[in-house]
This record gives sequence, structure tokens and C-alpha cells, in this order.
Amino acid sequence: MEDRIRQAACRLYGRVGWAGFNIQAVATEARVGKSSIYLRWPDRTALLLDTLQFHLDFPYHTDTGSLRGDLLVLSRTIFDLLASDVGDALVRLSAEARSVSELAPRWWDFTAAQVAVIRAIAQRGIDRGDLPTDAAVPLMLDALFGGLLMHQIAAPSTHLDRTGYGSDSYPVALVDMVLASVTRR
Repeated sequence: MEDRIRQAACRLYGRVGWAGFNIQAVATEARVGKSSIYLRWPDRTALLLDTLQFHLDFPYHTDTGSLRGDLLVLSRTIFDLLASDVGDALVRLSAEARSVSELAPRWWDFTAAQVAVIRAIAQRGIDRGDLPTDAAVPLMLDALFGGLLMHQIAAPSTHLDRTGYGSDSYPVALVDMVLASVTRR
């Protein structure tokens, strides 16, 4: 039942945003009673943020032996995630968190933790010699993850269907382009 509620919460929030996201609407979407939700989550904020955290199982601690390999694993995971209901909810939350006081503090705590782990991956790349010590790591990460996000937001659905989200071509090309620009001397 929790899985059904979480899936419904992601679908609903991705579709209607914070203004239309409430326990009754999630219960209707999940075809459960409101009490089933309230037994697990005290309010809509807890439901949404717990649901997203549950689905964000990024392979941050993967060590393939190279920065490129680590970034490919992470990029493929994010690429696939952004194509899902969870991705729609994340994109919406990243925009709405700035203006919704209930979401903002927990969203910023969440993103700060994610950024710290990703920077640790980059530092491991510097330590291994995969990146120069003076690499612009924040710019590299912005280009990589911004590229993944913009592809999801801006690419027409016909283009996405043609390239296929199961395809490795986009994340591989993006990782290689970003690494080439950072390692170029």
C-alpha cells in the first residue's frame, strides 16, 4: 500500500504541483482512504518529501575506478529518473521550493546533502588524477546535471521517444563533453 501511495503522490504532485497536492487528492489517486495515509505521514509535506527521498536511490557510493565511470553511473541513473513520475515531481519541486515555506527548508537540506556527495565524487577524481587540481568542479557539475535536466525539460516528447530513455547515448555524450572541457589544458 505504501508503494501505491508513493507512486500516486509523485504522479499527482508532478501533474498539479503544491497548490493541488493534498492528502485527499493523493488518497483518491491511490484509491485508498485518507486514514491509510495519515497513519504513515502526518501531513502533505512529510508525504511528499519522504516519497521523493524514498525514490532517490542514487548510486553515490559507487566507485568504478574512474571519474568518468562514476559520473556515467550517476548520470544514467538521473537520466532515467528524470523520465519518470518521480522526475516530474522533482522538477516541479525544484521550482516551487523557493516559494513554498513548508518545503523550502527541507528541500535545501536535501539538495545540500546531494551536492556534498557529488562533490566528494569529483574530489575522488582529483585524488586519482582524473581531474586537474584546479578543475572548476562546481561548473562541471552544473553543466552535467543542468544538461540532464534541460534535456528532460526542453526536448520535445517526439525527440525523447526517438532517442529513447533506455539509451545510453545522451548521458555518455554529455559526460564525455563535460569531462573533455574540464580536463582540457
